[in-house]
Amino acid sequence: MSDKELVIRFFTEGYVNKNWKFITERLSENYVDHSPAGARSNQDAVNILTAVSEMFGDMRIRMEDVFSESGMVAARVRYDAVHIGECMGIAATGRHITFEALEHFKVMNGKIVESWGYWPDKEIERLLKS
Repeated sequence: MSDKELVIRFFTEGYVNKNWKFITERLSENYVDHSPAGARSNQDAVNILTAVSEMFGDMRIRMEDVFSESGMVAARVRYDAVHIGECMGIAATGRHITFEALEHFKVMNGKIVESWGYWPDKEIERLLKS
């Protein structure tokens, strides 16, 4: 599997299929997430994905752009979901929201070892309150 294919599968398996086994196997044990979520292991990443699945149901993703070079993969991802659990202190609204995020990954020896990415928190908050 190419680095690009691995990152695409990360989104599909993690956010859509909730395949925590795939995430655990394809992120290094000492995976580091440089985003505010701050995972410091593959298990931390699974815990974050689990929390997201409790906030947002019927999650669908669309890979808008994916670029890969020398072990680095950049992606622009469109998330589409229903707000089913507390997020940013906002109780479940049942609202359908769509937003985009930019994510970057470092891949070594077939595993994701680091990532950088930020969800547009202010936009998500606005969508949940509107």
